[in-house]
Amino acid sequence: MVFSVQQVKYEFLAYIKEFDQSFPNWCVGISDAPKEALFQRHGVHTDGDPWLYKQLLTHRAARTVYDYFVEHLRTAGVEPAGDSNDFDCVYLFKIAPHTRQ
Repeated sequence: MVFSVQQVKYEFLAYIKEFDQSFPNWCVGISDAPKEALFQRHGVHTDGDPWLYKQLLTHRAARTVYDYFVEHLRTAGVEPAGDSNDFDCVYLFKIAPHTRQ
């Protein structure tokens, strides 16, 4: 399912509010393979860590969500692992001692 910028912002904010309201304790990224990024690149635990991802319609929409969280709310941010503008998924995870940014 593809989501709008406003839907993703709302869902990410609700998720953060549920687990830890301190924005610097969260990391946001853009990827075309968000599960691989979360679990392999960042070391997020599927069962024990708070994480979420959403697909948007375009890279520009994904970038809008990313910029909002990183620049406005001051979460940590991870640039896409490539030069492609095809990445349309935004992911979020709570930073923990075992995760990597």
